[in-house]
Amino acid sequence: MTGLAVCGAPGLHYFFPMSFAGRVPRLEIALAGAALAALGPAWGTRPAAADEGESALSVGLSFASFTIPDHDGQGGALGIEYERGLSDAFWLRLSATGAVLDGGDDGTRYAGHAAVGLTYVVDVLKYVPYLHAGIGAVALGGGAVDGELHPVAEIGVGLDVLARRGLSYGAFARLGSFLDDSAFVTAGLRMTWRWGFF
Repeated sequence: MTGLAVCGAPGLHYFFPMSFAGRVPRLEIALAGAALAALGPAWGTRPAAADEGESALSVGLSFASFTIPDHDGQGGALGIEYERGLSDAFWLRLSATGAVLDGGDDGTRYAGHAAVGLTYVVDVLKYVPYLHAGIGAVALGGGAVDGELHPVAEIGVGLDVLARRGLSYGAFARLGSFLDDSAFVTAGLRMTWRWGFF
């Protein structure tokens, strides 16, 4: 049976197969760990004063990496997210990402990722850390990889900076993985437009 490894900050852990753990680039794990650690001072603060029904649309550019048995690759990704406020702290989140990846001798690969989940937002005035979790799928193809579809469970962390009430920008890191040793990792920057608040 494949063992499990653990990644995350104190109080928040993410488990994944040991056979996959050694193949995740250390940079992505470091980014995710640093982002989680940065949330520490925010625990215990009041929830974000988001309005129920408020909406947010984000566009992000990121470094991307994927790993499946016998194949991996790194490259760039473009993503879009839609979030809608459910309460003061929780948002429904829908996301889609497309990536072009260098597979070395195996040629160029292409990846598409879609997920649905929840975002938890903590309000610390101008700087807004958040966590999200969800489920989705990654489609891979190109090069030596025939078309494949992998279900994933996704976790992510980020920090937004409010430029004004309806506009923010920030950094994020996300990991999508499942028990079949597949992984899709992104880390980058995003711009967010917000509307529907009062």
